[in-house]
Amino acid sequence: MLDGDNNVLALIPARGGSKGVRRKNLRMIGGKPLLEYTLTAAQRSELVDKTYVSSEDPEILELATSLGATQVQRPADLATDESSAIEVVQHFIEWLPEELRSQDPSIVYLQPTSPLRTSAHIDAALHRMVELTKTTLLSVTELTASPYKSFTIDESGQLQSLFDEKLSNCRRQDLPKTYIPNGAIYVFRISDFLKRGGFPSNGSVPFVMSDRESVDIDTEEDLHLVEQLLEQQHG
Repeated sequence: MLDGDNNVLALIPARGGSKGVRRKNLRMIGGKPLLEYTLTAAQRSELVDKTYVSSEDPEILELATSLGATQVQRPADLATDESSAIEVVQHFIEWLPEELRSQDPSIVYLQPTSPLRTSAHIDAALHRMVELTKTTLLSVTELTASPYKSFTIDESGQLQSLFDEKLSNCRRQDLPKTYIPNGAIYVFRISDFLKRGGFPSNGSVPFVMSDRESVDIDTEEDLHLVEQLLEQQHG
């Protein structure tokens, strides 16, 4: 629970299908299903009050229950490759009991594809958000290649600077640092989400994580990388 009586609800989206890695959320890494790393991180958080797993898959929902999370039965049409995270959160908000929904709880959205994000990260992020008296937060990692040096190709096949051409000639160290969401932690109140019509970003507190902590599993190669990092961590 955060300051006052604001409940903190961890929401883990975990559908059964996957493009890059078959049955990704149930794949074993370091002797555990991928989903378990995020579920454990949420449950070990000092500030998360309750953990929910949203899925259409019976096996995933059964695993979630066995690990102490609350099932959110997601309709199959919200668990396709075309389904968006916004739709998943909207369904969760509508699924919540009106009494809880009316309290405007904070939702901590935790994708299971970020298994190196721990309870310590979650708590540090939430403490930072409270310290800055904000209600929205986004975990990010620093970009090594500056977007200020980026180009588009126009209709005639010629390069055009995405920003001012002068910036493309600057030394990288002279340009502002830039960041990209790493998908590990999103925090917002229900009212923030509904007001923005999606995940708030502008004006949110940044929680900067390293490249190592930010590994997002999308391919078999990513799985092997995480296995290696976990071995190093526990070696």
